Amino acid sequence: MRKVSTWEVLFVPLFFLLILYPILAILGNITLEGMVRTFNDPIFWDAVKNTLVTAFFAALLSVLMALGFAYFYIFHPGTIIYRIADFMNDLPIALPHTVAGLALLLAFGRNMFGFAGPTGLAFTLLAVVLAMFFVSYPLAARTIASSAEEIDREMISVARTLGDSPPQAYRRVVIPLLGEAIFSGFVLGFSRSISEFAAVIMFGGNVPGMTQVLASYVFTKVEEGEVSMAVTASAFCILISLLLVLFLRLEGKLHARSEKSA
Repeated sequence: MRKVSTWEVLFVPLFFLLILYPILAILGNITLEGMVRTFNDPIFWDAVKNTLVTAFFAALLSVLMALGFAYFYIFHPGTIIYRIADFMNDLPIALPHTVAGLALLLAFGRNMFGFAGPTGLAFTLLAVVLAMFFVSYPLAARTIASSAEEIDREMISVARTLGDSPPQAYRRVVIPLLGEAIFSGFVLGFSRSISEFAAVIMFGGNVPGMTQVLASYVFTKVEEGEVSMAVTASAFCILISLLLVLFLRLEGKLHARSEKSA
């Protein structure tokens, strides 16, 4: 008879209790009435559209910034700019996201960016994108930088020997080798963006039909006592998240197979 380890005794029940059970609790409380009311609510579909559009641009901006960070990591690792960026990359992870939202509000609100509008950049879809970017960029940066670390530096040296400048060598040699990392960084950034609430509601606001996203829609419905609608919207979020995770896992397996066959 196989001996059960302490880790199995601890992990299995805690995993089901603390991870799987809450998800099942949401799915188990879905009602037909809640589904009908939610899916017939135009504000819900506005929140879905806002979430997908802003998360896409936040993830795209995260990847572009991460590529810039990886450039400094490869070509200028000893500079003060790289050292500051490397240190600050992890700050959004440790920083409370309400603080991040307030920081963005003070930085890009009407006091500093009043020329852009009566509220500056705050309480607009651009503000939602910036708030999502602030919390998702570290994931993209670490993903792409980790992949850049594995690149054979001799290939870059050969390109430099043949006359390529650092930007040219980065564009022609490095970026093509970062294809999977760029894709993974984008998906991770997108996933993190659609789940963000605190920074988004602090800086972007929660205006139904304008800046409201799925996370703030769920919060609003709970506040209004519309729990069945909040549950349906939450289940919709879970579905999107599961599709993203499955997509990322499938891409990873396909890449692993292509490497084995190469």
